[in-house]
Amino acid sequence: MAQVVERPLWEREAPGSSPGAPIFIMHIHSRACVFNQFHSPKDTAQESFAGDIKTLTSGIFRTPFPFDKLVLSANFRTATDGCLLLEVQVFVDHVWSNFYKLGLLSGKFKTSFPTQKDEFGKVDTDELVLTQPAQAYRYRLKFYGDVELLLLAVSVVRRPFIYDEKIAAHLPAQPNIQQVVAMSQMEQDSVHKRRICSPTSLYMALNSLGYVVPLEQILPRVFDQTADVYGNWLFNMAAAAEFGAEAFFRRFASLAELEEFVTPDSFVIASIAFKKDELPGAPLEKTPGHLVLIRGYKDGNILAADPAASTKETVLRPYDSKAFARAWLANKQGAAYVVRHK
Repeated sequence: MAQVVERPLWEREAPGSSPGAPIFIMHIHSRACVFNQFHSPKDTAQESFAGDIKTLTSGIFRTPFPFDKLVLSANFRTATDGCLLLEVQVFVDHVWSNFYKLGLLSGKFKTSFPTQKDEFGKVDTDELVLTQPAQAYRYRLKFYGDVELLLLAVSVVRRPFIYDEKIAAHLPAQPNIQQVVAMSQMEQDSVHKRRICSPTSLYMALNSLGYVVPLEQILPRVFDQTADVYGNWLFNMAAAAEFGAEAFFRRFASLAELEEFVTPDSFVIASIAFKKDELPGAPLEKTPGHLVLIRGYKDGNILAADPAASTKETVLRPYDSKAFARAWLANKQGAAYVVRHK
């Protein structure tokens, strides 16, 4: 009798895959707790059409470690009102999940979706959060109208997540100071001024890079009516692309990585969280989540542009690198988005 050799479960085609769909094994340092990946047209395994909708489905991507959080970010372009739907599917404990909708983008509107929750996990506005670690993922893109995809990136977090302060808080050797067009969210007339740290940080990044964009134009482009927030990651990055820049979600594991992403042509907008007295010098006493722009580092400090400052003149301020690393890399697992020239 012939011997039957069965492929590992994670290598079996996901539901709806074409036979022999490519499988990609992603490699990274074994101690890493975050993983970031750009995707390109060569990663497409299947293309189909249904009426005016074109669907692209990727191959299967096996991650270098089990993960429990995933963010998919995209930049797009449309001359009219074309739409782009982003979906992702994960492989958890020998079973493929259904596809989760992470966002619908168009030239006239952007929307997330009502609660998507099942035995695998849930979509928390713009992030897939799993109840059990996954070993692989694939994405699906649906295009309607004249939509052109400019950039697609995936970021995942290891489970369990391990924070190593000795590595994480290490700054690059050479000082780095970039000039920033400062703005305080607290000086804005909007009744939502305490909720707009993300678009205000995006304003500072865009205008510092030479894209002259009023905050009033950014706010409606990033507002998520479904979740009632201005901080949807996907929307802020897509809006940056609409204004001519390139932006993508990325998780950082160390402050040393800032050397590559804080330059005259690039800024990092970091998500931080801290309790009382954990981030000396911050304008907020405490916060479960806040966005600040990183403009450099010097003398053991992170140089930030903090939109929560009470005035424009006090937006630029230093934060102790170890305290900032805990607030960002430990408490928010290095969540950030990069805004840069194309």
